[in-house]
Amino acid sequence: MTTWRRRALLIVAGAILLIGGLGTYFQWWDRYVETSLGEWAVAEISERSRGVYTLVLGDLDFRPLFGSLSFDSAVVITDTALNHSLGHPFPTLRARATGCRISKVSVLGLMLFKRFEAGAMGCEVVATAVELAPAATLTSGPAPAPTPQRPQPTVDSGPRQILKPPLGIRKFEISNIAFPALQFSIRRVRARGQASFEIARARLVGDKVEFDPTAKPGTPEAFFSVGLRVGGSDLEFKPDPLTVYSLGGIDIGLSDSTLSLRKFALGPSVTDEEWRQHQKSRRDRIRFSLDSLAAAGIQYRTLVRTGEVHIRRVLLRGARFNVLSDKRLPAGPKKPHETPQTVAQRVAPAIRIDTIVVDGSEISYLERKPKRDRPGQLDFADLSGSISNVQVPPSGPPLAINLTTRLMGVGAMAVRVVVPLDAADFRFDLSGRIDSMPASALNGFLAETAPVRLKGGQIDSIVFVTKTTGGISKTTLTPYYRDLGIDFVSQGGVKGFLKAGLIEFGANTFAVRANNPGAPQEPPRSAQVSRRYEPTQSWLSFLWLGLRDGLLKTVQK
Repeated sequence: MTTWRRRALLIVAGAILLIGGLGTYFQWWDRYVETSLGEWAVAEISERSRGVYTLVLGDLDFRPLFGSLSFDSAVVITDTALNHSLGHPFPTLRARATGCRISKVSVLGLMLFKRFEAGAMGCEVVATAVELAPAATLTSGPAPAPTPQRPQPTVDSGPRQILKPPLGIRKFEISNIAFPALQFSIRRVRARGQASFEIARARLVGDKVEFDPTAKPGTPEAFFSVGLRVGGSDLEFKPDPLTVYSLGGIDIGLSDSTLSLRKFALGPSVTDEEWRQHQKSRRDRIRFSLDSLAAAGIQYRTLVRTGEVHIRRVLLRGARFNVLSDKRLPAGPKKPHETPQTVAQRVAPAIRIDTIVVDGSEISYLERKPKRDRPGQLDFADLSGSISNVQVPPSGPPLAINLTTRLMGVGAMAVRVVVPLDAADFRFDLSGRIDSMPASALNGFLAETAPVRLKGGQIDSIVFVTKTTGGISKTTLTPYYRDLGIDFVSQGGVKGFLKAGLIEFGANTFAVRANNPGAPQEPPRSAQVSRRYEPTQSWLSFLWLGLRDGLLKTVQK
């Protein structure tokens, strides 16, 4: 055999041995990576749940030559017997992910630099169901004897543990995240029935995610993302069988600090009559909905780290606030109301919102009297404006509210309220103006709630100012109107009018000034009234009574 043939055979044999060796190494390394990653994930979940949760991975497949890592399913199950033995049990968890794949994995980065770099990651479907322990099981019965074996888990038991990095990996970097089909539900059985929260469809997408398991949780080094967004639709929360919160869609921009909501609603899930049948005493029925909410400048990192809410701007469109006071229900015990200052100074964690803009919204107040076929309704339509300096606990400038609306849908109205929430007492400043509207427009409320009906008359304007200090309000009100008349209807004429609480004067007759001013050359009649805040009154009731007293004082002859 010639020399060159022997060399060729040696080269071929060496290449075969090298290829075989590499193949054997990659096969061993493939299995090592699969085993190590799988064992790490299982151990982490078990350790952090004190053995209550078990992760079952199905058919983990790592292909280094193709740069892919996949598994057909991952299931988390709960050891209910162990969980119930804990003084503070974990939620019962059922989770399943299918069709998960990580592609374009950098083998060299994984082998040489202990970096897990991948081009894409995602799962076809991820479904999670959580069941919280009934509150009674956490509080009822004698306290268990202390045992030294297992300290009970608490939320604030110390700094969060740092994850143990698998395979010595110091950093994870994935260029594209896509979880297009997420499902989530949470339930708790309570004495008043089952409470639940469900997300029928959600998605998680992102352009880039970096995660350092060795960094302190909550720091910028621990987690970094670009274009990361969480979206969902058909969300529903039922705190009790009569109440439902629903949300048509949500989009969370973690990277650009935004949040948007679509078609949000909360209120009773039954009719007003059915709701009344479930009430033992009088309380307001509240329904709220909005077409959209858009928030910008949200500090998500601060929210996760401290629980505090910091937002630069919130835009509310199409908000509708509907309140029914059903006087057919028996009055319950009077409960004291704390002042806005007391409430704001006690809030924790802090809430900071620079500006809330309201557009195209409305407020409706309905009052149903006994023996009446329908409620009276007071409407504030086309509500727009802004709320600035929402800071609780308070710091900096006072809360400022500037709104415009149309009273009963016809009378243009502008209101400004300034509330120093850091004050030591109950105080605020209110000023406003109502422009031209027919007086009869108020009959939609008065005719069903009071024994009066306005006949004819034109309101040219009403100007009012209220200053409240130390819980004592001083209101100055000046109405301009023409040809005003009143008819007394049912409920005892003038005596019924007085009994209804619409006026608090000692007169036994009530005559109306038809015009204010009385003549073109005369100055308009103004009223100045004072009222002391009673803790059993709501804030809005206190505000309304001051305006009501001033208005009745000016229209009475």
